[in-house]
Amino acid sequence: MCELLGLNFNREVVSDFSFSGFSKRGKDNPDGWGLAYYNGDKAEVIKEASDASQSILADSVRSNEFIRSKIFIAHVRYATAGTKSFKNTHPFKKELNGKQYIFAHNGTIKNFHKFKLEKFKPEGQTDSEHIFCYLLNRISEKGINNWDENNFIWLHNILSDLNEEGKLNCLFSDGEHLFCYRDKNTSVGLNYVLRKAPFDDNISLNDEDFDMSILLRKFPAEKGYIIATEPLTNEHWQEFEWGSLKVFRSGEMIFESY
Repeated sequence: MCELLGLNFNREVVSDFSFSGFSKRGKDNPDGWGLAYYNGDKAEVIKEASDASQSILADSVRSNEFIRSKIFIAHVRYATAGTKSFKNTHPFKKELNGKQYIFAHNGTIKNFHKFKLEKFKPEGQTDSEHIFCYLLNRISEKGINNWDENNFIWLHNILSDLNEEGKLNCLFSDGEHLFCYRDKNTSVGLNYVLRKAPFDDNISLNDEDFDMSILLRKFPAEKGYIIATEPLTNEHWQEFEWGSLKVFRSGEMIFESY
């Protein structure tokens, strides 16, 4: 099963600490990896159809202090639909109403072609990109420019309907919000942890044999959430409820429904 990582903070942060542990999961998900983030209003996507744990490019991303954003979405891929290729590698990016959306998914949606597409069409062959296009078509039809609680409830219903056709864990963003949906049919889900001051200087990565202090990487006013398929550190992670949608903005959880 592919794995997901999302970050949402109240100020721009460097993703290297979280991405470092996450990218090691590539050895079990060797068919691609990608990192998406926002540079102002513009979504940037870096990805390869290769094993993140063996990637020179992934190493350079981990050590790049210039990649800063309030929102990150990362993905390591184990191919179940579509070939091993750049076009089929997550995250995906598309523009709607002047906003650049990014999307990543783990799980498999069966009979995904039953969800008809109009304006937005996939470039690759995956069920994941197809349902991303379907979501954007539905958002466009509804005319959502500014998200509110009623729209979040509507989105949760759309995601729940998609989930009826298979397994759906997904993260996506419009550059302001980070939308996180956890599958309702499987024990493989999503977890989250809140990072805020005072920061623990004894946080260790579950996938590596060393501890890394984050005191020098955090400012007192910095606050935000990290979301991952599996906990990445020895912090107190909380599990998403099955079939739940949580929405984050500027380092706050602003909506949740089950």
